[in-house]
Amino acid sequence: MKIEEEKLELSDAMIQAVVERLKALADESRVRILLRLKRGSASVNELAKTLGLAQPSVSKHLAVLKNVGLLEVQRHRTTAIYSIKDQTIYELCELVCSGVARFKKEEHQALGLE
Repeated sequence: MKIEEEKLELSDAMIQAVVERLKALADESRVRILLRLKRGSASVNELAKTLGLAQPSVSKHLAVLKNVGLLEVQRHRTTAIYSIKDQTIYELCELVCSGVARFKKEEHQALGLE
């Protein structure tokens, strides 16, 4: 994949927004939340139960992901239902996972484990 040079020229504000989004992804629980939400919308309580996390912890993680534009929330009476707002996050996940798999394979080969 070739990135056009003019796309690499980002404003300071855009660079900061990119850094904030990447920081939001640098947490195992948040990645697990995103993977769960790929299967469909869910409430905080559903996510907490499915992922084995405390409800307050899930709420904090959801707020971080929402604040960087990855999630959206719809209110149904007293329940907040979260869903993915920016589906491109899964393209990034696939790229990162492929890179990690490649690195691990090379690492194992270098150690003579494969």
